[in-house]
Amino acid sequence: MRKGLLVLAVLAVVATACAPKSSTATSAAAGDCTPDTMNLHTPGQLTIATGNPAYKPWYGGESVPDSDWKSGKYTGDPHTGDGYESAFAYALAEQLGFTTDQVTWLGIPFGKSFAPGPKDFDFAMQQISITPQRAKAVDFSDGYYDVNQALIADNGSPAIGVTTLAGLKDLKLGAPVGTTSLQVIQDEIQPNVEPGVYPDLDTALKDLHNGQLDGVVVDFPDAFYGYADQIVGQFPQLSSGQEQFGLAFEKGNPFIPCVNEAIATLQSNGTLKQLDNQWLETDASVPVFS
Repeated sequence: MRKGLLVLAVLAVVATACAPKSSTATSAAAGDCTPDTMNLHTPGQLTIATGNPAYKPWYGGESVPDSDWKSGKYTGDPHTGDGYESAFAYALAEQLGFTTDQVTWLGIPFGKSFAPGPKDFDFAMQQISITPQRAKAVDFSDGYYDVNQALIADNGSPAIGVTTLAGLKDLKLGAPVGTTSLQVIQDEIQPNVEPGVYPDLDTALKDLHNGQLDGVVVDFPDAFYGYADQIVGQFPQLSSGQEQFGLAFEKGNPFIPCVNEAIATLQSNGTLKQLDNQWLETDASVPVFS
């Protein structure tokens, strides 16, 4: 299944718009970007860290045998090649010269993706937004996906029908710890009610469904995946600028230029756009909070 998806991803031909290149990008020397010459955590293997559980639509499919990831209503297995980031990972690996069997997945908490210090992986990929604060602890690749945030809620919530940021101030909203979703609540809404802070999205959704939260802030594509009854609205661009996802590396990792070169190829040959069309759903008609 993964090999078939890899071929499909690499054959895509429609160009995509992507975020500007990060400040860490430099030109890779010709011939340095092969599995034998890259600075890898495990020689000959590309070790990618992501969350466990891994959430749809970024990861999907039924769990493969002996996998540490369990598939469910909201979750998938990164080994399958299903979901935007899983498919992107295998397309990126192939562009870098790795076979499917040379890709290793490591489950880590979200906060460990951009924690300072040595890494036991080559890079982390779990919808990690590039921010100045995180960039103090890790180096980022060029952006591979531009994203906004959205508010979801269940029927009967007082959030339903709210159209302004001011109208959200007195609601009990929640998001996972360390995420830009939580940052939106704290910095853009500046609520009068202390937000709910959760270790992961699953825990936040449980409190939403049992009525302890009025709404949960999520990445905009996540809002279309049935996590809640309604999409209340999407948030305007962050005051700090367009939010974008990047791969997080240990500071000073010389592997980054190789990855940036591969991302640029997947952008220019249309693979990123094809993956967006295949795995992610968004709708520009969803109202933007004013």
